Amino acid sequence: MDQNMDQNIESVILEKRKLCKVLKVFKIVSFIGIFASFVAFMVVSRNGYELDSAWLMIPALFVGGFFLFSYMETNKLKDLKELMGQYVVRSVLGERLHVIEYMPNGYTNEAFLHNCPILPSFNNMDGSDFIHGIYRGVEFTFSDLTLRTETKGSPDGEFPGDNVVNFKGQLIMATSHNNVNGFVQIQERISRRMKNEKKSGILSSVLGSGNSCNSFMTGNASFDNRFDIYASDSQLALRVLTPQLMQGLMGLEGFMEIQIAGNMVAVAIKNDRDLFELSNNGRDNGDMEEYRQKFRDELSDILKVIDVFGMNTDLFQ
Repeated sequence: MDQNMDQNIESVILEKRKLCKVLKVFKIVSFIGIFASFVAFMVVSRNGYELDSAWLMIPALFVGGFFLFSYMETNKLKDLKELMGQYVVRSVLGERLHVIEYMPNGYTNEAFLHNCPILPSFNNMDGSDFIHGIYRGVEFTFSDLTLRTETKGSPDGEFPGDNVVNFKGQLIMATSHNNVNGFVQIQERISRRMKNEKKSGILSSVLGSGNSCNSFMTGNASFDNRFDIYASDSQLALRVLTPQLMQGLMGLEGFMEIQIAGNMVAVAIKNDRDLFELSNNGRDNGDMEEYRQKFRDELSDILKVIDVFGMNTDLFQ
């Protein structure tokens, strides 16, 4: 990308960011207007004044404005995400890997996610930054994901609805060169409440933490204290969980669940982060270098996970 084109794109990104901020201000003002108008009507009513029906249009206008500006802000943010992704994030990805496909507003197939045993069950989701690429000979996919369970309230209002975030983080799927005849699952140890959380997928009953017949101890005290290991057989677990791999996994951050089965390695990292996003760390002066460095650092976190498996097992040899 030549310098003139780079400057033009940065200028467009800057203008879109400014528009998003203006729409956010209008949305906030509309919300304040809704609250203020209802408070004003309550005060007037308590003082015995009668209001003309035309005055009732004021809160209606604020409500309409709030939803309109919210809708516009959401669409503009998606446009900005797409622009930043295609012209900034994609170039950063290209520095380290061969990009087969990149969708800034896309994510991993939902049907697959419902059957992925290392993810919790959910009925509502969103995601972003679907990456399909090859890094050091390893083909992989990546997505930022937020998985929720939404429940509707009762019609009479006795039981309010709820919206619980079950997972927010990243899912990395890598295709191994050697097939694993069985499975090994590694779960980072958590509270009993979270351990009892219902998992997705047809293997969840086999891989559940309560199924002690498949549990396995490596003999590495530090690793065993941090992770629960489940495997179809102990010899497979010993072959996959090399001392180098265990040491590499101990060096990764975030709550992890890992499944190695067939020709696939799946890693779910629950860290409440959304990568490759705009933040207040960047300046509104059109200079994207600060964002590029942020995206490079986040990409390094992803590739570090792949390196741990690629360099410390024979799965990708």
